[in-house]
Amino acid sequence: MAQDANKITRTLASPSDTAHLRQQIAETRAGMTHTIDAIQDRVNPRSVMNRTVASIKSTMLDRMRNFADTAGSAAGYVAARTGPARERAMRETARAIRGTRQNPARAAMIGAAGAAAMWMMIRSFRNGRRRNDYLYDQAF
Repeated sequence: MAQDANKITRTLASPSDTAHLRQQIAETRAGMTHTIDAIQDRVNPRSVMNRTVASIKSTMLDRMRNFADTAGSAAGYVAARTGPARERAMRETARAIRGTRQNPARAAMIGAAGAAAMWMMIRSFRNGRRRNDYLYDQAF
């Protein structure tokens, strides 16, 4: 069963066989280099992070699109059901704007009264106590 060492040497000694073996070795090395580079790329932390971020972005975009579609459908449903009330609100808003343009002094007075009311309310709640609390404390 043992092979003759001369026969093995003679088989490998021919120049065409040696060139063929060297070519196979070079191809195997190139294939291994490609495989090792691919493995390194898959386990590289930056690559893993980039793939994860891309996956999360894709998932979030899909969910946002789904949410937007659902919200759009709901908005369309609500708009269809609240048409008369919306039209009335639009008419009243337009009427208020026309009134303000026709009589800006009235709008200014209403705004000033609102600002004064807010100022008085803020002053009365200073330090977390209302003005009436101080008056109540003095009665006893």
